[in-house]
Amino acid sequence: MAKKKAPTAETYGELCDLLSARFDGLSNQLKKISQFVLANPNDTALKTNADLARQIGVQPSSLIRFAQALDYDGFSEVQAIFKDRLVRQLPGVAESYSDRIQDLRREQSDKNKQSLTFLDTFIDINRSALEHLGKDINPDDLDTAIRMIKGADSVYILGQRRSFPAASFMYYGMSQLSIRSYLVDSVGGLLKEQINQMGKGDVLISITFPKYAEDVLSAIRTAKERGATIISMTDSPISPVVLESDVCFYTDISTVSGFRSFAATMCLAQALVINLG
Repeated sequence: MAKKKAPTAETYGELCDLLSARFDGLSNQLKKISQFVLANPNDTALKTNADLARQIGVQPSSLIRFAQALDYDGFSEVQAIFKDRLVRQLPGVAESYSDRIQDLRREQSDKNKQSLTFLDTFIDINRSALEHLGKDINPDDLDTAIRMIKGADSVYILGQRRSFPAASFMYYGMSQLSIRSYLVDSVGGLLKEQINQMGKGDVLISITFPKYAEDVLSAIRTAKERGATIISMTDSPISPVVLESDVCFYTDISTVSGFRSFAATMCLAQALVINLG
């Protein structure tokens, strides 16, 4: 009897990386499932196959084919990863920054020069991210985004948590250029109210990466429904924001022990602002 092949992804982060690597080779139906499960991780963890299939608009057997395309025996193995993600978000369970730093320490071999090794590691990952940015960005998409921003009535910029520095930089740069712009910062829990100010003729620039915040995804969908144009910076074609975006840029795919490179995103933000000027 042939030995069962171990799945190539056992954690949520590894599953995202695997989906990104295989996305182009999937059928349109399996791509649809990929985008749904990443956009709705809690539903994926908790709902039955029949309910999920109905919500996605596919047959339950398609979920099995989706799992098998990723080297799993069945969809229950995929759900187990989403359940584990959900459990880790509970207070006291989620991996802290300290935990991730300790993981990174264990990965470094030169204990006597650990600080320098950390620096070299992040120099390498950021250099790689910038090289990919130069190769992967479509100049036509860049020109289109600039035209959209220049022609907008108002520009709203949304980036939370680690994406916030790029969002605040773009807001600062546009304000210096006298472009009518707003930083969607959700101060006071007013994210919904800020997004509801948007309408046709406005542009929303969204910056989001795994673990795609639910309130950010909801804000993007609302802005789209209200007629706004969406420009996104995210990590890959399987990001749940892709379907909602009029223009989408993929930056900073690489991570080290859960720490994402951010150099390419900031570089792209700078390029957009300077081009506007």
